Amino acid sequence: MRGKTMFVPALLFVALSGCQSHETKVAELQRQYDQLGNQFQKDCSGEMLNLPQKLSPKCADEKQKLSDAWNRLQAERAKK
Repeated sequence: MRGKTMFVPALLFVALSGCQSHETKVAELQRQYDQLGNQFQKDCSGEMLNLPQKLSPKCADEKQKLSDAWNRLQAERAKK
């Protein structure tokens, strides 16, 4: 009987931590996206003003990382 009583609190903990884990993951992805956005703004804001836009390889890579981070964040938010 004791094994069964230990199982219920453990199951409840897993269920509750799953929700918290989702929120934590969204917060972490948001932090990563914000950090990448700030870095891109710092490094590449001048290049974004050029017409026609032609990004250096470094800024193109940063822009791709920023886009990927945004997609991961949106996908995680959609899971809720």
